[in-house]
Amino acid sequence: MTGDDATGGNDIGTNDALEDGENVAAEDDANDETEPGDPRDAPAADDRTDGVARRLGTLLERVRTQPRPHAVATLLAVGLGLLLSWLHWFGLVLGGALVALVAPTLRRGVVGAIGFGVVVLVAFALALGSSAGAVLEMTPVVYLVVASAIGMPVLGSLVRGLE
Repeated sequence: MTGDDATGGNDIGTNDALEDGENVAAEDDANDETEPGDPRDAPAADDRTDGVARRLGTLLERVRTQPRPHAVATLLAVGLGLLLSWLHWFGLVLGGALVALVAPTLRRGVVGAIGFGVVVLVAFALALGSSAGAVLEMTPVVYLVVASAIGMPVLGSLVRGLE
């Protein structure tokens, strides 16, 4: 038994294997130039998220500062909030949050949410039709309806203060 057989290894060709491995690594370095559509060139998920957040922040800033986009965004927020509140009571909270998010300040957002609650009350009264008079006579329940219609959007508008 020789020294090579005792270790179980064969030294023949190990230098060739190292040289081949180095050649493969050198070829990989030479092939690092990627094609224009290569997925390795795509920005990381964090970079894309930062880009989307930056664009959203810019759009939100424009909506909050320019009169025409602000009016359009507020009307969309009120319309969507009315639709959501018609489907479920939590729509009142979401409607208040949407109205406040497009408001320039927290204070204006809270005032907008109160206005949204009044719009919801008017829509509710119109939906009742001729029964509105009978509903107004149900004194304790009416207080709950008015408080909910104004208080829940105000609760939702506080999301504006989280920024």
